[in-house]
Amino acid sequence: MNRCKLQLFCLMAAGMLQIAGCETRSDAQPDPVPQIRAEKSNQDKASAENRGTGRDYIFQDSDKKLLTEDNLSNIDSRMLELARNEIFARHGQVFKRPDLKDYFAGKRWYTAVADYNGSLTDTESRNLKLIQKHEKLMSANQLEKLWDVDDHVLGYPQGNESIRLPAANVDLNGDGTVEHIQMNLIRHNEVSDEWNLSVNDTELTIELSDSYSTSYFKIVDSDINDPYFEIALEDSNESAQFTTEYYYYNGHNLIHMGTLDGLTANALSLDGKGTVTTSRQAIDFQCWFYLETFELDAEHMWKASPADYYPMEPPTPWVAKVRFPIYKTTGQHDILKWVEPGDSVYFQGGDTEGNGKIKTEEGTTGWIQVKDGHLAGTDTDIYDCFEGLLLYG
Repeated sequence: MNRCKLQLFCLMAAGMLQIAGCETRSDAQPDPVPQIRAEKSNQDKASAENRGTGRDYIFQDSDKKLLTEDNLSNIDSRMLELARNEIFARHGQVFKRPDLKDYFAGKRWYTAVADYNGSLTDTESRNLKLIQKHEKLMSANQLEKLWDVDDHVLGYPQGNESIRLPAANVDLNGDGTVEHIQMNLIRHNEVSDEWNLSVNDTELTIELSDSYSTSYFKIVDSDINDPYFEIALEDSNESAQFTTEYYYYNGHNLIHMGTLDGLTANALSLDGKGTVTTSRQAIDFQCWFYLETFELDAEHMWKASPADYYPMEPPTPWVAKVRFPIYKTTGQHDILKWVEPGDSVYFQGGDTEGNGKIKTEEGTTGWIQVKDGHLAGTDTDIYDCFEGLLLYG
């Protein structure tokens, strides 16, 4: 199989392959999906010093006006949860969960009321029920692990119809004014479609693949401590490679923030603190996916935050077809040992420079490298060096 065909197989196969009440998550949630977000070791905490640094409300008037489907259908689950708890927070609900406690402590309007009994007005109760409805719908459409051989190959459940609408009314930039967001098909082409994305009077023409039914957008909150919500469009090209386009609205213009690998417009990928974790494909030692992190920069653009090493989870079992050396370091100077044909090894991950870490059956861990498509220490193409490579096809 030549490398072009292998690459195509990799991409095609990758594509085939809370709620009721205040604060708590409902038992209606599905079983947990693989966690693809790397937790930050030092989480920023809201405090008295940073009150008012973000937007005031998810829905500014949810205590006075009834919410509608076009307010809720396109927004992400984290925002729905905050909107639900926001209704109680207006009355001074005391939150036990640290994230909710810190979030509402950062709002200028919030004052804790120890003896608040949970009572709501009729408008608030009706809005609460509508939010809960959408939380339940969202809980059935979360990313899930598709393959046992690669924990990072994720997708949405098959057969679930979209609950989202081609139009929405949401305050995107936190100024208290609701924007009208609309997405319309302009032209259908052979392998792609042209769409018009508009926010109020601002319009953009966007090209999306017609192989993935993208007739809607998502509204996410990449950083709950800034005033912006973002518009995200998840897409898949003709080779079934997933990407997500991000835009934000500054009150006048729609600004493109970046194109990221993977289906990332969800609370599983976005941590709500300015970081997104993407599932990116590598085609070097085998076809495998690793997690890449991006952070919002000062211009509200996604900027890669590369790592020195990306693990393969779970490690892939290989059987050597040729004799090759494994090295102590990525510099390829000191040979740890030679692996003989028929020996079993485990591919544990690698970096973006062609260095891979393997572990032998007896427990020796070392490095291999691909140079010009060949396994270092041999004159053999990497794809002819092992049995058991993940080729996705």
